[in-house]
Amino acid sequence: GRRKPYILGGAILSTTLTLSLGVASSYILIVIVYIFIQVGINVAQNPYDAMVKDQVPHNQRGQVSATRAISGGAGAITLVLLTGLLMDNHLNGLQDKWLWISLIIPSFTLCFTMVWILTKVDDGFLKQQPEPQNQGNREETNMPHPHFYVFLVAGFFFTLAAGILQTYTLFFLTDVVKLDNPASAIGILAAVVGATILITLYPAGLLSDRLGRSQLLIVSGIKGSICSLLLCFSQNLTHVLLIGILMGVSIGVFMSAGRALITDLASKSQTATHLGIANLVLVGGLAVSKLGGIAIDSLNNIQVDLGYYVLLGISSASFAIGTVLVSILNKKVGTNFKEISHSSIDA
Repeated sequence: GRRKPYILGGAILSTTLTLSLGVASSYILIVIVYIFIQVGINVAQNPYDAMVKDQVPHNQRGQVSATRAISGGAGAITLVLLTGLLMDNHLNGLQDKWLWISLIIPSFTLCFTMVWILTKVDDGFLKQQPEPQNQGNREETNMPHPHFYVFLVAGFFFTLAAGILQTYTLFFLTDVVKLDNPASAIGILAAVVGATILITLYPAGLLSDRLGRSQLLIVSGIKGSICSLLLCFSQNLTHVLLIGILMGVSIGVFMSAGRALITDLASKSQTATHLGIANLVLVGGLAVSKLGGIAIDSLNNIQVDLGYYVLLGISSASFAIGTVLVSILNKKVGTNFKEISHSSIDA
């Protein structure tokens, strides 16, 4: 039931190890340190995620999830750009001030965030939050909503589809669309899609609170499936950018409404555990998408560009499978997933 000790410990571990990268003497050591940085970050991350359910009423979680995603994305973009500018001046050696500045800035940011949470956020539960009539039995057994794991399967397919598009779009633009400057094109595409996602997040969060999570996710999945197929027919950068804008809307909806729904379905007494499982499943979808390179090479040896078209088909099908699963849950639970927190649940 406590979050702050883990946030404190994880942040200290991550900060210390991040600074130690400045004296790492080999590639293997950097990899080992980086692994433990990720351990520290995730020790803090799951309790931090759980605070949303602890502190935020159901009818505001979409809005809060969206706001958090926007601020997190803006912070990530800012630090990546700033670090890139600093490291352009990088010179090898322990006295390299640019390297140390690049390590100190994210470390300071993480420490500042940790201190802010420890001093400004209550480590407790929202006392006025309404609970379903049958919620008590489920909380006593520390079990999530019965459909929690089914939705995670849907989320796995959504992230699998998005991971395929994220990983292989550059190669698709190079080999199939045959753009003259694919690297710069992917930079433009990333900026356009990223901006679309950020613009979409907050309205999607508000709509998910007012209209329900599932309806938005169904529309998002259908749009993602269609966009994956449309990429097969793209012939220039303009086509790709228009499709990318539509895809950015779909991803933004999933990042806000999907995260809010996962939080709704988690058990209140074991929120951090269940959100940790959710993160593992979603990251698993991204990891499996990386295997697509093997399929591309194998199928391209059979017929030119066949691998790309098959992978886009898999992406479209994955969006469709996720959409079907959400539609099934929507029918089982009711016309609106708000029933999870505002009315009785027939497990």
